[in-house]
Amino acid sequence: RNYEKYVLNITRYLELKSLSHGAVINYARSLFEVFKASLQNSDGGNDPPYHYLEEAERLMEGEDAREIYREHIGMYVNNTILLCNIFMCQRKFAEANQILTPCLQKARRVLGPS
Repeated sequence: RNYEKYVLNITRYLELKSLSHGAVINYARSLFEVFKASLQNSDGGNDPPYHYLEEAERLMEGEDAREIYREHIGMYVNNTILLCNIFMCQRKFAEANQILTPCLQKARRVLGPS
């Protein structure tokens, strides 16, 4: 929960606000990567740290991370993929589908049928 400490500093120093979104997203991505690594290194006897996924989801949704970067398509796509991967690892397929369906519909409108 070091995140809360950073939030306190960000609220005190408003010039940090613009940098805070990137820091939060990077922290969420790190939690997701550590979770994935724990799955690969698991010996079968230890449960993966699912609480990392819960925290990563909370951070991504708390920052509304996808919407912040809507104007920067590359970051928007990366953040959308990260959030969907977090959902899928938690078996929250309906939530991932809820995000992906509008994206796919828009891509079909822009790119045409395949």
